[in-house]
Amino acid sequence: MIPETVTVALPSGTLTLDIDRTSRPLPELLDYAVRRNPKRGFLFVSRVLGKHIPIPPSTAAAVHTELAGALPHLQRPHFIGLAETATALGEGVFQAWQASADVSGTFGHTTRYLLNRDVLLRFDEPHSHAPAHILYDPGTQARAAQELVLVDDELSTGTTLQNLAAAWLERCPATRRVVMVSLTDWCPRQEEIRAALGVPVDFISLLDGRFQFAPAPSWQPPQLPPVTGNGADKSALLPSGGPRLGSGWTLDPALDAAGLGLEAGGQVLVLGQGEFQFPAFALARRLEGEGLEVRWSATTRSPILPGLAIRHALEFPDNVSDGIPNYLYNVDPQDYADILVTYEGQAAPHPELLRQLGPHARAVRLA
Repeated sequence: MIPETVTVALPSGTLTLDIDRTSRPLPELLDYAVRRNPKRGFLFVSRVLGKHIPIPPSTAAAVHTELAGALPHLQRPHFIGLAETATALGEGVFQAWQASADVSGTFGHTTRYLLNRDVLLRFDEPHSHAPAHILYDPGTQARAAQELVLVDDELSTGTTLQNLAAAWLERCPATRRVVMVSLTDWCPRQEEIRAALGVPVDFISLLDGRFQFAPAPSWQPPQLPPVTGNGADKSALLPSGGPRLGSGWTLDPALDAAGLGLEAGGQVLVLGQGEFQFPAFALARRLEGEGLEVRWSATTRSPILPGLAIRHALEFPDNVSDGIPNYLYNVDPQDYADILVTYEGQAAPHPELLRQLGPHARAVRLA
């Protein structure tokens, strides 16, 4: 495509996007909103991620396949998805790559939750409202990886993934190459990152470009609601395995349309919660394959102002006893005949979420 410049007017200011390359039209990839975060007055809202806008699981699967197909040749990789937004994106790209690869890789994702397990490293996400990431020890095979594949929904300054890569390389000297994967890559520092890490670094994305944001002088940044958990150990609530801890999981074969009592004729929404997103995607994909009309999305701890891309918002208590609000965006319960709110371990959805979703909503444990 021919490079283009796009200007987006927001209540908080003006975004100017310089698009160098995109694999599909910009409106199919992105929408826009305003964060309830004084650090950053805007938000790129993905139309292909399955987090803030419900999407068909086939849409996400196509994105996973496209990104996996763009990866360089990998010999012994370890993939890491970034919490909370990119845990499903990371696992989806990994699974798509593994399906066609002739070698085996490993996958894990970062987390905000403290568990009674060995921590490999911690690092910060500078512009986030919830900066502390934890990466638990993913095991011997992962630590011996030759390539580190980092997956996030968006690359802006690249600092977050650079911090993670630097900490990993310090602890895992067998890694000789880093690949940074994102839906949208706005990073102007690629050469700087390569020089800082001292190993080859590849950048893979659906869109490459740059952006500038000019805050509106009259804009009063909203007060940030509580977004940081209580720091308590969540081992009694969360599973003792799974990608958070560097191990795999399987979707119960009995969880299909018949087993769940679902019938064609009405739209089904399958929801993940917070970091627990990919199993919901896998269930949604299975149901879609059985001929049901399915949408997939997830709750989040990210506070976003209503308006623009955010046409509907629910607020309710979190499901891991952190005492903070969680949110569900662009879900009108009346649009769905059935709503499946998936969860892991003992972290069942809060009753208030189920109440707001109405009588067609129910909790389904997947891990």
